[in-house]
Amino acid sequence: MPEQDGVLVVDKTTGPTSHDVVAGVRRLFGMRRVGHCGTLDPLATGVLVVCLGVYTRLSDWLGQGDKVYETVFMLGAQSDTGDRMGTLQPSALPLPSPNQVEAALGAFQGVIQQVPPAYSAVKVEGVRSYQLARRQQSVALQARRVEVKALEILANEPPRLRLRLRCSRGTYIRSLAADLGAALGCGGYVQELRRLQVGSLGLENACTFDRLRSLEAEGRLGQALVPVHRALGELRTWCLDEGEAQRFCRGAALQPTRAGLEDGEWAVYAGEARLLGIGVAAAGVLRPLRVFAAQAVLAEAGLGA
Repeated sequence: MPEQDGVLVVDKTTGPTSHDVVAGVRRLFGMRRVGHCGTLDPLATGVLVVCLGVYTRLSDWLGQGDKVYETVFMLGAQSDTGDRMGTLQPSALPLPSPNQVEAALGAFQGVIQQVPPAYSAVKVEGVRSYQLARRQQSVALQARRVEVKALEILANEPPRLRLRLRCSRGTYIRSLAADLGAALGCGGYVQELRRLQVGSLGLENACTFDRLRSLEAEGRLGQALVPVHRALGELRTWCLDEGEAQRFCRGAALQPTRAGLEDGEWAVYAGEARLLGIGVAAAGVLRPLRVFAAQAVLAEAGLGA
């Protein structure tokens, strides 16, 4: 099949790494230029956003939205990886009561400081933290500011705690489990983790690999791609006429005559038909921040060079 620029939402299963998913998408679509927008641990399932072709340059925007998860924490033990796939060290202390668990969770809502797990993709002097951890090398990661915007208890029966949460980019659910366990004095780790949503993309947009293989066999693989305007649904949109589109694709700053151009980033379209790129507005002037395949976009939108 010909190469296709696009956005794909994969419903990942437990076991594969995010890199494994990208490799599988490359094979299915016959493309090398493929990347994911936000790592999912091997244990985790659910939404993994994958970009193909020129839209790999959209990863900064597609990965910056809030994440929604459902997870199960197990209290009463620690894990060196933060989840059930690591080495577990049971606690000798008694389990907390459901009331104690609920009270402790209050400290993990809103803006918090969180240290990423040693087994994470954070780079330390150019080396992934998990690589250092596997070599038994000491890993000292800095705390970072994250936000848990919503946290709902779905089941609270220690040692098992099921939660649904919405959080900012960069939040580690494994760190949340370990920190809660430390606050309760009994330890905690992630037993199950499923990502339900990234930004505007959720499981309703996702395909399993079985589904992707079926579509490939039927010659309909392109139908799995999500329209880019839906993928960028959390970004404001601005449409340009023919002359403006040509100038934008050549890197010119624009001063649109119509009202409504507020400061900040915009998804910029040609005649509401095709994404031209991402622009940033300030004081009524729109400047190209990232342009996608300018000549091909203009030709496809019927705007000529």
